[in-house]
Amino acid sequence: MKGLLIAALLVLPAVAQAAASKSALDRCLDSPAGGSTMGQIQCIGDAVAIQDARLNKTYAKTMKSLNPEQQAKLRAAQRAWIAFKQADCQSLQDDDWGTMSRVTANMCVLDRTTERADELANYPDR
Repeated sequence: MKGLLIAALLVLPAVAQAAASKSALDRCLDSPAGGSTMGQIQCIGDAVAIQDARLNKTYAKTMKSLNPEQQAKLRAAQRAWIAFKQADCQSLQDDDWGTMSRVTANMCVLDRTTERADELANYPDR
């Protein structure tokens, strides 16, 4: 019995930490508003806005640190990435597949935006 109590006391901080680290997206999706397709799309859209702002801030900071030739290359890469993201995520949505394809396409935008923000944050040393 004493061993179970000790085990429970050791596990509780980890459970509390996991609950505290739950993302805003997860909290929104778990809320009543996140129970509908439109609610899920809104939750995802809110998360995209956060990641897009992070991406734009990181892109601007990175651009300032580059010489003009490097800036031109990154600008071209960013434009190509935007076209890829749009085409890739739009390919996941079709009315024939039902409304959940809209959720899938929006999650794609979130995933791609988060990935690109991470890539720019780790851009090679300037």
